[in-house]
Amino acid sequence: MQPRELPALVLYCHYSNLDVLIVQRWDRGVDAMTWNDEPVANGLRTDHPWPNLPFVDDGHIPIEDPDAVEGLGRGAGGDMWGRCDYDEGTGEWAAYTTDPKNHDFAWVLRFHPEHGLSVLLYRDEAGSGAYDEWFGDRALMTRLGGYWWDGTTWYRPRQVMNWATETYMRRPVQRPTVITAADLLDDSCRPERGTVSKIAQFTPSPPVPPQQWRHDLARWAQHRADRDVLALERCVVTLNAPELAEAGLLGVEEFAAEAGIAASTLRAYIARDEAEIPAPQVSDGGRKRWSRPVVTDWLEQRRRDPDNAAAALTGDDSTADASDSLSPALRRLWNRLTGMLLRELWEQPAARRRWARPFRNEPAAKDLAEQLGWVAAVNADAAIPIYDLAWMIQQGVLWELQYFRDTMAMAGYIGLTRQTGHALGWFIEQAPGRASGLFGAIVRDAGNDPLNIPAEVVEKSLRKSLMLDGGIPAERLDDFFAVTFPPQK
Repeated sequence: MQPRELPALVLYCHYSNLDVLIVQRWDRGVDAMTWNDEPVANGLRTDHPWPNLPFVDDGHIPIEDPDAVEGLGRGAGGDMWGRCDYDEGTGEWAAYTTDPKNHDFAWVLRFHPEHGLSVLLYRDEAGSGAYDEWFGDRALMTRLGGYWWDGTTWYRPRQVMNWATETYMRRPVQRPTVITAADLLDDSCRPERGTVSKIAQFTPSPPVPPQQWRHDLARWAQHRADRDVLALERCVVTLNAPELAEAGLLGVEEFAAEAGIAASTLRAYIARDEAEIPAPQVSDGGRKRWSRPVVTDWLEQRRRDPDNAAAALTGDDSTADASDSLSPALRRLWNRLTGMLLRELWEQPAARRRWARPFRNEPAAKDLAEQLGWVAAVNADAAIPIYDLAWMIQQGVLWELQYFRDTMAMAGYIGLTRQTGHALGWFIEQAPGRASGLFGAIVRDAGNDPLNIPAEVVEKSLRKSLMLDGGIPAERLDDFFAVTFPPQK
């Protein structure tokens, strides 16, 4: 079947006097960014069916044993692969394997000891990515363009990064309503009309029509009847929430207005898979709509982009020129060099003669280039607070000498981290004349209480760090330390 964008299929059910909208998106080709990480079918033994996806017989997969699932694919050779991982603290696990009968697909399983097992079928090239999503947040399921559930709480799609923890912020959904299999099944659902596909002949297709999917769900429920599994009231299918109400969703035009960009720009971002536009919560006949909190989170992450830090310092929001993203320090250096080079090139009569025809030759150009290079080099330190950096590097070295002090007895020196070695080497190359003062301060403070680290140990530690990570050639260390390290006798 040729990939194409199809209208979303909508399933309404009555639950606690609320009209609940369940939407299954099929956004392939035109909107590949929202398709790649989504499943193509439910496993027949899953506890949490994905709405409007067909059910596929998973009887040949040992779903109760993650090691056995991994064993199906790992080491099998060819284009198969498998893996499993545990969280021993919580009892949760995830497992992944290429299907042994149809290598075009892969099974991804996620288990929670209280909330059961999610079994989903993915295209093989998307399976490993879907598996990797389990790490960190331990999401048991994902629905509606990235809304996810950890077994206790529903959260909005992951967008805003917290660099202190190097994880995405968890933003809980306000007043979510959980929709279970029991909520969707009634007397109109006929299990005998339901279908279950075989993996060998399975081909992904558009979402199952709503009423047919309820028949499929009834057959899935019947298949569970004689097994010790979760009650239907605990089998979560999807969620609803005030922020997901149809009237409150934002289309492309409203999304663009919130972002302060043209709607055509947003459409271009989506078409080119740029700017990390979040997946829409609804895609109906090509019309994409997002919940307002998802758009708000995207705007927050966009403001927090590192490229915007310089503009926040300078108050310049312009993006018309690459120079607008310069840091304040480099901007000051740029302005300083502009003034100095203008004097070198034009303001003095002798310099102005350089532009006369007799001076337009390669030797004259080389002489001018050398002069301008010298002006730039001697002014480069205008953006570098050498004295403050020396103090910071000193404190960093002293902290590591104390932290790794126990290694001194074994090796005769204290190993410093690679990052500290890089910083030391960079500083010495930038300001070799400050090395004596830096080394002297480190030796003095390391020799005092409470560290009491001998000077020879400090010297060996600094030598080793500069040789391994600081970029100082080993053959130059003796001469360098002879003129910079404090004398010991």
